[in-house]
Amino acid sequence: MFNPIREIDIYGVFLPPLLLWAAVSVLIVKVVHIVLERRGFYRNDIEQKIVDAALFVNCAGLLSFFIH
Repeated sequence: MFNPIREIDIYGVFLPPLLLWAAVSVLIVKVVHIVLERRGFYRNDIEQKIVDAALFVNCAGLLSFFIH
């Protein structure tokens, strides 16, 4: 039977896929944040934490969509 929620085995430790997607999303958001900061995107009256949260949610959603 097909089990849509499979755990990932890393050296005997079972991790939920969402945890790994979140970790990868954090790394992607940090890289994008550095790029946006160097390009002057945050000089406007844009709240950095809200933009970073939106980027995280979008990256995690896209990763779960394309990987799963």
